[in-house]
Amino acid sequence: MQIPTPTLAPLRCLLIDDEPLAHTVLRSYLARLPGLVSWAGSCYDGAEALQHLLVVPVDVLFLDVDMPGLTGLELLRALPEAPAVVLTTAHATYALDAYELAVADYLLKPIRFERFAKTIGRLRAAALASTAPQPPTMTPISSASLSESLFLKTDSGAERVRLTQLLFVEGYGNFVKCHLLSGRIILTADTLKHLETQLPTVEFVRVHKSYLVNVSHIEGIQGNCLRVGNRELPIGSTYRQGVLRRLTGA
Repeated sequence: MQIPTPTLAPLRCLLIDDEPLAHTVLRSYLARLPGLVSWAGSCYDGAEALQHLLVVPVDVLFLDVDMPGLTGLELLRALPEAPAVVLTTAHATYALDAYELAVADYLLKPIRFERFAKTIGRLRAAALASTAPQPPTMTPISSASLSESLFLKTDSGAERVRLTQLLFVEGYGNFVKCHLLSGRIILTADTLKHLETQLPTVEFVRVHKSYLVNVSHIEGIQGNCLRVGNRELPIGSTYRQGVLRRLTGA
């Protein structure tokens, strides 16, 4: 049975920023993506945006963080139901807030068109996935877990990582190394203790004082070590019983 490909109308984008230049730049970017996005209005402060959202349907908010009066984060927390939100800011210090508020993306100013277009691609893919009919003979393992992601603070700002691509997390002094399925390692200024509170316990387990592991990528246990990808990770004595109970159900 062939499943019809869903069509998607242009994403209606509301621009919220107190700087006129930011509106000019993003409006020009929207104009370069005809058929993919459309302009749903411009607001220059949070209060104006609240009023606008009451009467104008919007799919995406491009939201500045630093605004007088009602800040972007305060506006986002005040919305009972928010559309997809892309934070736009000149500062990388809001990455944790972005993660906690489950924003769709985080763009650092000055925003490059290539990065903007990549964000639009992700938003449209997510919108298409939410409207696509499911094959009657297929049952996804967990569509929710596949879409879960984590914002990691990096030197250049923040990077969004899908949890399914995260093999394990390693404590590294005042930093944390995030080892990805692709072989990449992302170094982030965070603590293992804090990341443990952010990662879902259904999918990640603490195996050592220095390691958190994605359960779905554990290939086996040998002695006091776990095989994860092409690495062997130690199992701490205080964690061993919990790890074995988690993996074997014993």
